[in-house]
Amino acid sequence: MTIAPLSYRISAEPRAHIFRVTLSISEADPEGQILALPAWVPGSYTIRDLARHVTQIRAERNGQDIALHKIAKDRWRLAPGHGPVAVHYAVYAFDRSVRTAYLDDQGGFFNGPAIYLRVSGQETQTHAVLLEGPEEWQVATALPRQSGAVWSWGGFEAPGYDALIDHPVLMGSLTLLDFQVGERPHHLLIQGTHQADLQRLGADLTRICDWQQRFWGDAAFAGYHFLCMTSTDGYGGLEHRASSALLCARDDLSGRNEDHYRRFLGLASHEYFHGWLVQAIRPAVLGASALDREVLTRDLWVFEGITSYYDDLCLRRAGLTTPAQYLCGVGKELTRLLRRPGRFLQSVAESSEDAWIRLYHPHVNSANFEISYYNKGALLALCLDLSLRLESAGALSLDTVLVRLWQDYGRTSIPLPEGQCVEIVEDLAGPALAGRLQDWITARTDLPLPALLAEMGIALRLRAASGPQDEGGRPAEKTLRAWLGAQWLPHALGVQLRHVQTDSPAEQAGLSPDDILVALDGVRTTAEQLPEQLDAVPGGAALRIQFFRDDILREARVTPTPPPRDTAWLELLEDVDDVVLARRHAWLEGTGAGSEASRRGFLPDGGWAQDISCGKS
Repeated sequence: MTIAPLSYRISAEPRAHIFRVTLSISEADPEGQILALPAWVPGSYTIRDLARHVTQIRAERNGQDIALHKIAKDRWRLAPGHGPVAVHYAVYAFDRSVRTAYLDDQGGFFNGPAIYLRVSGQETQTHAVLLEGPEEWQVATALPRQSGAVWSWGGFEAPGYDALIDHPVLMGSLTLLDFQVGERPHHLLIQGTHQADLQRLGADLTRICDWQQRFWGDAAFAGYHFLCMTSTDGYGGLEHRASSALLCARDDLSGRNEDHYRRFLGLASHEYFHGWLVQAIRPAVLGASALDREVLTRDLWVFEGITSYYDDLCLRRAGLTTPAQYLCGVGKELTRLLRRPGRFLQSVAESSEDAWIRLYHPHVNSANFEISYYNKGALLALCLDLSLRLESAGALSLDTVLVRLWQDYGRTSIPLPEGQCVEIVEDLAGPALAGRLQDWITARTDLPLPALLAEMGIALRLRAASGPQDEGGRPAEKTLRAWLGAQWLPHALGVQLRHVQTDSPAEQAGLSPDDILVALDGVRTTAEQLPEQLDAVPGGAALRIQFFRDDILREARVTPTPPPRDTAWLELLEDVDDVVLARRHAWLEGTGAGSEASRRGFLPDGGWAQDISCGKS
């Protein structure tokens, strides 16, 4: 292991779900070294108080215990003194997510901020790491290796604390898939039970990565790791500078369900795109943070919204989905927004500012008061892309804006100032479009999607939902006739309400989330029967609903109404002229004068590397 000013020895104890860490500091501050754990994780904007997972901590110098005083919820100060110091601490790891740490007898994962104490004042020093654990396990991380065989325990090194915490670690019995893209080695490593179609995954991930590299024209990493954990129904991702941490349902990787398989490809596409838009094109406000407190920004629609727009568009342009499949996803995205009354109470800029207290802390009333900068941000990006294309006769697009961001801020490593994306749009397309963009960012109203899509020869259709599980995106032969204005789950006694929409019949009747409906007009109800029972009510008629609240039987009178037309689907129109057809093709295929990727000669259906190997590492 490299001799470094700061070194961490990390031992995995699977049965206890504990990572034991020894931090060796060669030259601690003689006046009292301060140590800290981050309060939040880059890429996940909420206070997580990671120090709450530290179960034990002590310090010693020359083999003798020294005082270690807690001076804040996530900060400690060593007693003054001279000479090297060793700090021993344990981190409980049982959060199966991409944000913190998880460890059991099947494998483990950790994200750097959850494990590595920050040594205040020494953040730019070299940080060395020695990883130890069960002999039969493998280890995967993009952190530069200093010792040990590939995919084994050993020593690693980072040039500073920021780099150290930006390389997560996956461990266990790993399935390895190697593939080459743009002369850069790429690796998919899977931990957990699965039946992945590795050959198909290798081909499809190669196409995704190849398209994105060609889109940007360059990359900020020499190689890349997709670190994937599987579980029963998990889903999530977090970007890092040369890797991404992914969590998926184990069946997503098999390809047996095409929708679920495309969901995984979309997740991988999203996090890989962040390798440019977040990791290289860095938000100045967030990048300057010491991760010890909230940092407000109104620009998460840029970093997460635009990325969410491109993650599925990349699949289309790489030839992995059809235009109809892509537009189905757009319809689902719009349906999610239309079903949130909160779109009239919160703008996408306000959603960004409120991420710290709202987006990551959903509750039963969230949809009534909030939106997501992922969701509306993606639709805003679609509006901006189509507007640029239409108003420049195809000479500009959102592709152009992103490549400009890459040239001015990604390649130069200059952090992106707050609001700069609007200024770039003004520079490229003029003040009129920039002004409309600013309105879309700050307004609490619907976006002009119907008119913009019509210019592309696409009709935006709205209908009522066909049932509780209807996500939109497709036409439906039959829709509901009566609407309660609530979402529910099956319950042993009947139906448990999970969400009651503002100004709905359910709210007007006094029903609340967690109420358990047991009967309608004295007839027992279940989650399966409730839609049919509501549809059977004559228009304008009221009915009695019997329900439990806090184990007390109550009754309310409710008058169902016709359901709102809040379910969207997009129809590709065939009877369009050649100009519209060419415009639509340029957008969905990523070709034409407005596409920076096309100017580099990228053909979306060819040219991708095929050097793929797979198996157990």
